[in-house]
Amino acid sequence: MPFCASVLSCALLLSGCAQPEGDYGFRMLEVQIRPAYQSLATRCTQELSLSSEAVETLEHGVPLVVQLDMELRNSMTLTLLADQAERFEIRYLPLTRTYRLTRLDDGSRQDFPRLRHALGALSSLDLDFATGPLAPGLYEFRVRTRIDETRLPSPMRLPALFSGQWRHDSQWSTWPFEISA
Repeated sequence: MPFCASVLSCALLLSGCAQPEGDYGFRMLEVQIRPAYQSLATRCTQELSLSSEAVETLEHGVPLVVQLDMELRNSMTLTLLADQAERFEIRYLPLTRTYRLTRLDDGSRQDFPRLRHALGALSSLDLDFATGPLAPGLYEFRVRTRIDETRLPSPMRLPALFSGQWRHDSQWSTWPFEISA
């Protein structure tokens, strides 16, 4: 028990030493939802800005995975009906001095001359969200964007957990909509 207490106190001390938030992070601006056959056609508009530590990590050859988490809930009971994650990898290619954006689910990729262009491509995403058949009623679509820190190399995971420079996550945004008969 004393060992657990000392580990916990060290973790709390380290989190207190984290740098304050800067002018970076992810923010969901708008989500448009259009019901389709057993799915939702969504357009997510967001702002993405990386910290200097994340940019330096990219420039040193470590790819970053940006993950968009989506959930569909019943508005009345808040029951989770479906969830889905879309993952995008950003990688710096030093030989060509370009940034490669790869959609990990289907392998499609694009190359950009600047990091801001790659982040710009992620700022407006058209995604299909599989729902299955939905009865008429009120629903909530929740979405957030974050860096998947579990995809970082092992030696970087613990420092990323406690460093303020790795806190990019957007808050969960909730967007209500209705399915009519």
